Amino acid sequence: MRIVYDPELDVAHLLFDEGAAGAPLRGEVTGVPAGGYVDAEYDAEGRLVGLEVLGAQRVLPPEVLAGAEPA
Repeated sequence: MRIVYDPELDVAHLLFDEGAAGAPLRGEVTGVPAGGYVDAEYDAEGRLVGLEVLGAQRVLPPEVLAGAEPA
């Protein structure tokens, strides 16, 4: 898994399968803390390939963001 974080925008991208072909299909994840938003990204076969997290500081633990690659 690869995690990329942009602290200026407070957006994290968790990539599970970077080899997935084509543009990902998206779906909103429910149950996210207030102030955060998570999009699930699926490949054409319906496999989860990534998550995009808006308001990442409200959703993800600080140690996850600290270990992320800069965007």
